[in-house]
Amino acid sequence: MAFKPSAAKKHRTSTDEELNLTSMMDAMTIILLFLLKTYSTTGAIISPSSDLKLPYSLSTEAPHKELTVSVTQGNILVSDEPIMSLASIPNEGVLIPVLAQELKQRAEEAKRNEIQYAIPFSHEIIIVADQEAQFETLFKVIYTCGQSEFNKLRLLTIREK
Repeated sequence: MAFKPSAAKKHRTSTDEELNLTSMMDAMTIILLFLLKTYSTTGAIISPSSDLKLPYSLSTEAPHKELTVSVTQGNILVSDEPIMSLASIPNEGVLIPVLAQELKQRAEEAKRNEIQYAIPFSHEIIIVADQEAQFETLFKVIYTCGQSEFNKLRLLTIREK
C-alpha cells in the first residue's frame, strides 16, 4: 500500500536545488589531468653556447632529454660543464681518457639511480658537435662514449626549414 504524499509536498511550488560541487570537481580534475598529460613539454633539449653552430638535417625525429656531450670550437663539455679543451686531446690512440673518466662516473651514477630510485639507465647520449668540428675529433668522442657504456648515440642537428 502506497502512502499518500503530504499536502505540503504535493503543493510545493518552489524547489531548493543546489549544484553538486563534488561531481563538478571530479570532472574538472579529470580534464586538468588530461591536459597536463597531453601538454607537450619538449622545450630546449640543450642550450647551445655562443661558439657552437649545429649542422642541418632533414630528420623529423624529436630528441629526448639525455646526457649531452658537446664539441664546440674550443672545448668538450658534458652537460654544459667544460671537461677539457680540444688542444689537450691526445694525438695517439682513439680513446680520450679525461672524457672517458667523466662518462664512466656518470654511468656509475646512473646505475646507482637505477637501483635506488628505479630510474632506468638508457645508455643513451646526445652528441652535440659544431658544424666545423673535425671528423677525427668527432670520431674520438664517439669512440670514447661507446667505451664508457653509452652505446646508444644520437647526433643533435637543426632541422632545415
